[in-house]
Amino acid sequence: MRVAAVVVSYNSSRDLPMSLGSLHALPLDRIVVVDNSSTDDSVRIARSYTPHVLTLPNVGFGAAINAAVESVPDVDAYLLFNPDCHIADKDYAVLVEALRSDARFGAVAPLMRYPDGTYGISSGPEPSMAKEWLAALRVDHLVPRRVKSWLPRLPFLRSRLRMLEYLDVGPSGETRAASWVSGFCMLVRARAFHDVGGFDPGYFLYFEDVDICRRLRDRGWGVASVGSSVADHKESTSTAAVGKRRLYRSGMSVYFSKHGTRGQRVLAGALRRLPI
Repeated sequence: MRVAAVVVSYNSSRDLPMSLGSLHALPLDRIVVVDNSSTDDSVRIARSYTPHVLTLPNVGFGAAINAAVESVPDVDAYLLFNPDCHIADKDYAVLVEALRSDARFGAVAPLMRYPDGTYGISSGPEPSMAKEWLAALRVDHLVPRRVKSWLPRLPFLRSRLRMLEYLDVGPSGETRAASWVSGFCMLVRARAFHDVGGFDPGYFLYFEDVDICRRLRDRGWGVASVGSSVADHKESTSTAAVGKRRLYRSGMSVYFSKHGTRGQRVLAGALRRLPI
Protein backbone atom coordinates (compact mmCIF):
# COMPACT_ATOMS: atom_id res chain seq x y z
CA MET A 1 0.00 0.00 0.00
CA ARG A 2 1.43 3.35 -1.07
CA VAL A 3 1.00 5.92 1.70
CA ALA A 4 1.78 9.64 1.88
CA ALA A 5 2.02 11.27 5.30
CA VAL A 6 0.61 14.76 5.81
CA VAL A 7 1.61 16.99 8.72
CA VAL A 8 0.03 20.40 9.32
CA SER A 9 2.29 22.70 11.33
CA TYR A 10 1.65 25.97 13.10
CA ASN A 11 4.51 27.24 15.26
CA SER A 12 5.49 23.61 15.78
CA SER A 13 9.28 23.94 15.62
CA ARG A 14 9.83 22.20 18.98
CA ASP A 15 7.71 19.19 18.01
CA LEU A 16 8.49 18.64 14.33
CA PRO A 17 11.74 16.74 14.94
CA MET A 18 9.75 14.18 16.93
CA SER A 19 6.97 13.71 14.39
CA LEU A 20 9.03 13.98 11.22
CA GLY A 21 11.78 11.84 12.69
CA SER A 22 9.13 9.23 13.48
CA LEU A 23 7.75 9.37 9.95
CA HIS A 24 11.20 9.05 8.37
CA ALA A 25 11.52 5.61 9.91
CA LEU A 26 8.35 4.40 8.15
CA PRO A 27 7.97 2.96 4.63
CA LEU A 28 6.18 6.02 3.23
CA ASP A 29 6.06 7.21 -0.36
CA ARG A 30 6.20 10.86 0.63
CA ILE A 31 6.03 13.19 3.62
CA VAL A 32 4.22 16.46 2.99
CA VAL A 33 4.28 19.29 5.53
CA VAL A 34 1.78 22.13 5.23
CA ASP A 35 2.77 25.17 7.25
CA ASN A 36 -0.07 27.51 8.25
CA SER A 37 1.90 30.77 8.49
CA SER A 38 4.19 29.88 11.39
CA THR A 39 6.26 32.67 12.88
CA ASP A 40 8.92 30.35 14.31
CA ASP A 41 11.39 28.00 12.57
CA SER A 42 8.79 25.42 11.55
CA VAL A 43 9.34 25.82 7.80
CA ARG A 44 13.13 25.58 8.04
CA ILE A 45 12.94 22.51 10.27
CA ALA A 46 10.35 20.85 8.02
CA ARG A 47 12.55 21.37 4.96
CA SER A 48 15.42 19.65 6.71
CA TYR A 49 13.30 16.48 6.76
CA THR A 50 11.39 16.67 3.48
CA PRO A 51 11.46 18.75 0.28
CA HIS A 52 7.67 18.64 0.12
CA VAL A 53 6.73 21.68 2.21
CA LEU A 54 3.74 23.86 1.35
CA THR A 55 3.37 27.30 2.92
CA LEU A 56 -0.13 28.73 3.20
CA PRO A 57 -2.02 31.45 5.02
CA ASN A 58 -3.53 30.05 8.21
CA VAL A 59 -6.40 28.26 6.48
CA GLY A 60 -7.09 25.75 9.25
CA PHE A 61 -6.42 22.05 9.60
CA GLY A 62 -8.84 20.53 7.09
CA ALA A 63 -8.15 22.99 4.28
CA ALA A 64 -4.41 22.43 4.77
CA ILE A 65 -4.87 18.66 4.50
CA ASN A 66 -6.89 19.12 1.31
CA ALA A 67 -4.07 21.18 -0.22
CA ALA A 68 -1.50 18.52 0.65
CA VAL A 69 -3.66 15.74 -0.79
CA GLU A 70 -3.96 17.62 -4.08
CA SER A 71 -0.17 17.56 -4.35
CA VAL A 72 -0.02 13.76 -3.94
CA PRO A 73 -2.79 12.25 -6.06
CA ASP A 74 -1.16 8.89 -6.85
CA VAL A 75 -1.16 7.02 -3.52
CA ASP A 76 -3.49 4.52 -1.89
CA ALA A 77 -3.84 6.21 1.49
CA TYR A 78 -2.95 9.30 3.49
CA LEU A 79 -1.53 9.21 7.00
CA LEU A 80 -2.75 12.38 8.72
CA PHE A 81 -0.29 13.08 11.50
CA ASN A 82 -0.15 15.86 14.09
CA PRO A 83 3.21 17.59 14.56
CA ASP A 84 3.32 16.50 18.21
CA CYS A 85 2.90 12.78 17.50
CA HIS A 86 5.17 9.76 17.34
CA ILE A 87 4.35 6.29 16.05
CA ALA A 88 6.57 3.21 16.09
CA ASP A 89 7.07 1.12 12.97
CA LYS A 90 5.20 -1.85 14.43
CA ASP A 91 2.16 0.25 15.33
CA TYR A 92 2.14 1.84 11.90
CA ALA A 93 2.31 -1.61 10.29
CA VAL A 94 -0.72 -2.75 12.31
CA LEU A 95 -2.63 0.35 11.19
CA VAL A 96 -1.81 -0.21 7.52
CA GLU A 97 -2.77 -3.88 7.75
CA ALA A 98 -6.14 -2.95 9.28
CA LEU A 99 -6.94 -0.70 6.31
CA ARG A 100 -5.53 -3.13 3.75
CA SER A 101 -7.32 -6.18 5.13
CA ASP A 102 -10.83 -4.74 4.90
CA ALA A 103 -11.79 -2.92 1.70
CA ARG A 104 -14.84 -1.47 3.47
CA PHE A 105 -12.75 0.69 5.80
CA GLY A 106 -12.39 4.30 4.75
CA ALA A 107 -10.46 5.45 7.81
CA VAL A 108 -8.72 3.84 10.78
CA ALA A 109 -6.83 5.29 13.74
CA PRO A 110 -4.63 4.02 16.57
CA LEU A 111 -5.12 4.58 20.26
CA MET A 112 -3.78 7.85 21.70
CA ARG A 113 -1.20 7.69 24.47
CA TYR A 114 -0.03 10.74 26.45
CA PRO A 115 3.53 11.27 27.76
CA ASP A 116 2.49 10.15 31.26
CA GLY A 117 1.34 6.78 29.90
CA THR A 118 -2.39 7.41 30.17
CA TYR A 119 -4.66 7.08 27.15
CA GLY A 120 -6.75 9.80 25.56
CA ILE A 121 -9.88 9.82 23.45
CA SER A 122 -9.08 8.85 19.87
CA SER A 123 -12.52 7.65 18.74
CA GLY A 124 -16.09 7.81 19.86
CA PRO A 125 -19.83 7.53 19.26
CA GLU A 126 -21.97 10.10 17.50
CA PRO A 127 -21.47 13.48 19.25
CA SER A 128 -24.15 14.59 21.67
CA MET A 129 -24.86 17.86 23.43
CA ALA A 130 -25.34 15.93 26.67
CA LYS A 131 -21.69 14.86 26.56
CA GLU A 132 -20.52 18.37 25.65
CA TRP A 133 -22.42 20.03 28.50
CA LEU A 134 -21.30 17.42 31.04
CA ALA A 135 -17.70 17.98 29.97
CA ALA A 136 -18.07 21.78 30.12
CA LEU A 137 -19.50 21.53 33.63
CA ARG A 138 -16.66 19.14 34.56
CA VAL A 139 -19.07 16.52 35.85
CA ASP A 140 -16.65 13.80 34.73
CA HIS A 141 -14.13 15.09 37.30
CA LEU A 142 -16.53 14.03 40.05
CA VAL A 143 -16.30 10.37 38.97
CA PRO A 144 -13.33 8.41 40.41
CA ARG A 145 -10.90 7.03 37.80
CA ARG A 146 -11.55 3.46 38.93
CA VAL A 147 -15.28 3.88 38.34
CA LYS A 148 -14.61 5.43 34.92
CA SER A 149 -12.67 2.35 33.85
CA TRP A 150 -15.41 0.04 35.13
CA LEU A 151 -18.54 1.68 33.70
CA PRO A 152 -17.93 1.07 29.97
CA ARG A 153 -17.45 -2.65 30.63
CA LEU A 154 -21.10 -3.04 31.60
CA PRO A 155 -22.96 -4.06 28.40
CA PHE A 156 -26.34 -3.03 29.80
CA LEU A 157 -25.20 0.53 30.48
CA ARG A 158 -23.02 0.84 27.40
CA SER A 159 -25.86 -0.10 25.04
CA ARG A 160 -28.03 2.66 26.54
CA LEU A 161 -25.42 5.35 27.21
CA ARG A 162 -23.22 5.51 24.13
CA MET A 163 -21.16 8.32 25.66
CA LEU A 164 -19.61 5.69 27.96
CA GLU A 165 -17.51 4.70 24.96
CA TYR A 166 -15.45 7.82 25.65
CA LEU A 167 -14.24 6.17 28.87
CA ASP A 168 -13.05 3.01 27.11
CA VAL A 169 -9.73 4.29 25.79
CA GLY A 170 -7.15 1.66 26.79
CA PRO A 171 -5.59 -1.11 24.67
CA SER A 172 -8.02 -3.83 23.66
CA GLY A 173 -6.38 -5.75 20.83
CA GLU A 174 -9.62 -5.34 18.88
CA THR A 175 -10.49 -3.34 15.80
CA ARG A 176 -13.78 -1.67 16.68
CA ALA A 177 -16.22 0.21 14.50
CA ALA A 178 -16.59 3.84 15.60
CA SER A 179 -18.68 6.81 14.57
CA TRP A 180 -15.47 8.83 14.29
CA VAL A 181 -11.74 8.57 14.81
CA SER A 182 -9.37 11.39 15.67
CA GLY A 183 -7.36 13.24 13.04
CA PHE A 184 -4.38 13.31 15.40
CA CYS A 185 -3.23 10.16 13.59
CA MET A 186 -5.66 8.91 10.96
CA LEU A 187 -4.98 6.58 8.06
CA VAL A 188 -7.58 7.33 5.40
CA ARG A 189 -8.04 5.48 2.14
CA ALA A 190 -7.42 7.81 -0.81
CA ARG A 191 -10.46 6.58 -2.72
CA ALA A 192 -12.67 7.20 0.31
CA PHE A 193 -11.16 10.64 0.94
CA HIS A 194 -11.88 11.72 -2.64
CA ASP A 195 -15.31 10.07 -2.56
CA VAL A 196 -16.47 12.52 0.12
CA GLY A 197 -14.56 15.50 -1.27
CA GLY A 198 -12.01 15.64 1.53
CA PHE A 199 -12.36 17.81 4.62
CA ASP A 200 -14.98 20.51 4.90
CA PRO A 201 -13.00 23.80 4.92
CA GLY A 202 -15.82 25.39 6.91
CA TYR A 203 -14.14 24.00 10.03
CA PHE A 204 -11.00 25.80 11.20
CA LEU A 205 -9.92 23.37 13.94
CA TYR A 206 -11.73 20.61 15.85
CA PHE A 207 -14.68 18.49 14.70
CA GLU A 208 -13.46 18.41 11.08
CA ASP A 209 -12.36 14.83 11.73
CA VAL A 210 -15.75 13.94 13.22
CA ASP A 211 -17.44 15.51 10.21
CA ILE A 212 -15.42 13.64 7.58
CA CYS A 213 -15.98 10.35 9.40
CA ARG A 214 -19.73 10.97 9.39
CA ARG A 215 -19.65 11.70 5.67
CA LEU A 216 -17.56 8.56 5.05
CA ARG A 217 -20.13 6.46 6.90
CA ASP A 218 -22.95 8.13 4.97
CA ARG A 219 -21.24 6.98 1.76
CA GLY A 220 -20.96 3.40 3.02
CA TRP A 221 -17.35 3.44 4.24
CA GLY A 222 -16.38 1.96 7.59
CA VAL A 223 -14.52 3.85 10.32
CA ALA A 224 -12.59 1.94 12.97
CA SER A 225 -10.33 2.26 16.01
CA VAL A 226 -7.44 -0.21 15.94
CA GLY A 227 -6.92 -1.25 19.54
CA SER A 228 -3.59 -2.99 18.92
CA SER A 229 -1.94 0.14 17.46
CA VAL A 230 -0.79 3.09 19.58
CA ALA A 231 0.54 6.55 18.72
CA ASP A 232 2.04 8.92 21.27
CA HIS A 233 0.61 12.44 21.41
CA LYS A 234 1.58 15.49 23.45
CA GLU A 235 -1.74 17.17 22.41
CA SER A 236 -2.67 20.77 21.78
CA THR A 237 0.84 22.21 21.58
CA SER A 238 -0.15 24.52 18.71
CA THR A 239 -3.47 25.72 20.15
CA ALA A 240 -2.55 26.76 23.69
CA ALA A 241 -1.66 30.30 22.67
CA VAL A 242 -4.82 30.92 20.67
CA GLY A 243 -7.39 29.41 23.02
CA LYS A 244 -8.24 25.72 22.76
CA ARG A 245 -11.68 26.10 24.35
CA ARG A 246 -12.74 28.82 21.90
CA LEU A 247 -11.53 26.83 18.89
CA TYR A 248 -13.10 23.60 20.14
CA ARG A 249 -16.52 25.14 20.74
CA SER A 250 -16.39 26.94 17.42
CA GLY A 251 -15.82 23.62 15.65
CA MET A 252 -18.53 22.02 17.76
CA SER A 253 -21.00 24.73 16.73
CA VAL A 254 -20.18 24.24 13.04
CA TYR A 255 -20.75 20.50 13.40
CA PHE A 256 -24.15 20.76 15.08
CA SER A 257 -25.22 23.55 12.73
CA LYS A 258 -24.53 21.15 9.88
CA HIS A 259 -25.66 17.81 11.32
CA GLY A 260 -27.67 18.52 14.45
CA THR A 261 -31.32 18.98 15.32
CA ARG A 262 -32.77 22.40 16.04
CA GLY A 263 -32.45 21.75 19.77
CA GLN A 264 -28.82 20.70 19.42
CA ARG A 265 -28.03 23.84 17.46
CA VAL A 266 -29.54 26.01 20.19
CA LEU A 267 -27.62 24.17 22.93
CA ALA A 268 -24.37 24.33 20.93
CA GLY A 269 -24.76 28.07 20.46
CA ALA A 270 -25.44 28.56 24.16
CA LEU A 271 -22.42 26.49 25.16
CA ARG A 272 -20.20 28.40 22.75
CA ARG A 273 -21.11 31.62 24.53
CA LEU A 274 -20.69 30.20 28.03
CA PRO A 275 -17.56 31.57 29.77
CA ILE A 276 -16.56 28.25 31.37
